[in-house]
Amino acid sequence: MEITIPSLKHSLSLILKHFYPFAGNLLFPPNLGEPEIHYEDGDSILMIFAESNTDFNHLIENHQRKVSHFHPLIPQLPPMFVKHNTILAPVFAIQVTLFPNSGISFGFTMDHVVADGNSFIQFMKLWATTHKLQRDPSILEGALSILPFYDRAMVKDPNNIASMYWQHHQKTEFKGYQPLLPTSNILATFLLHEADIQRLKNRVIVKCPTLFHVSSFTVTCAFTWACMVKSRAWIGEEVSRNELEHFIFMADCRAHLDPLLPENYFGNCVVPFLVTAKSMRLIDEDGFIVAANLIGGTIQEKIGRKKEIWEGLERWYQNLSSINIERIVGVAGSPRFAVYDIDFGLGKLQKREFISIDETRSISLHEGKDNKRDIEVSLSLPKIKMDAFATIFTSGLMVHE
Repeated sequence: MEITIPSLKHSLSLILKHFYPFAGNLLFPPNLGEPEIHYEDGDSILMIFAESNTDFNHLIENHQRKVSHFHPLIPQLPPMFVKHNTILAPVFAIQVTLFPNSGISFGFTMDHVVADGNSFIQFMKLWATTHKLQRDPSILEGALSILPFYDRAMVKDPNNIASMYWQHHQKTEFKGYQPLLPTSNILATFLLHEADIQRLKNRVIVKCPTLFHVSSFTVTCAFTWACMVKSRAWIGEEVSRNELEHFIFMADCRAHLDPLLPENYFGNCVVPFLVTAKSMRLIDEDGFIVAANLIGGTIQEKIGRKKEIWEGLERWYQNLSSINIERIVGVAGSPRFAVYDIDFGLGKLQKREFISIDETRSISLHEGKDNKRDIEVSLSLPKIKMDAFATIFTSGLMVHE
């Protein structure tokens, strides 16, 4: 680590010159105007170096692991502070943990107000390349296409949705970053092989002939969502026949705006989609088909038919406030991010986990480590529900063979 620590710090300093919002703060003006990400010379991020005697090989496997074992590897954001009557809150922190003779982990805590998943992965890939090559990214080949693009003027907001969202958030007192608290839940990863995904797609194509958007994302989310709902009934939870289940996922809209935004646009450029089904429709034998038709149909309507991507966003919080949050499943990550391509020159990345899904009731998706057409599905559940989910997930794939 005598070489690695200075090298990581140096490469991070080079990359933050381009990704400076991560070193900035969320600023709330004293007149209660709209907040902004503010950076000034001298701002920095918290970077922690630590050591752990936890079994590294146990943590990087797909099998069941306690979520609490991961919390020591994740940094806490520094507390918010007041400067010149203005509230400032840090938005990003990093922890690098050494497992002697085994490996190294990178833990991140990020306030999503500063960037979406696409921007974070761009940062990670460029930091890794900078560290590996020990060169400023601005002199790398194709630098203009990989360095962050910040022109907010290209994002049109004719319906004034940004102000609507701020008016909603103004109703809640800002208390700064609230750290994740360890639970007794279990984290596990389930691998959908390329062949599994193709069989699921074939099943949907036969059952839903008018559904044109039958993607790997659609069938993976649909199959997992249906299995999660079925696991509730499996363990004896009372499930009302007409109870509503909700699935929320985000769509990157950089390529769906007018004008189009480049892939390296930095910030948040995603829109949320919500689909809803009655519990029993998902628990029934064709629950997977019901879920796939809803998820694929929503994507097909909004993106496939080039409908206005912002349409309905002004009603988002109103719709969200009327549903039972206990019955929401969300999605973190994306197989298209190709996280296993990240290379710091320290060895092949072995595992990527979202610890936040333990709190957000989400699943996380990544491309397969050994085959990019495979998909890793991770989730965090109580032990009894995780065992039920594993049984239903595995047996469900066998049915579709």
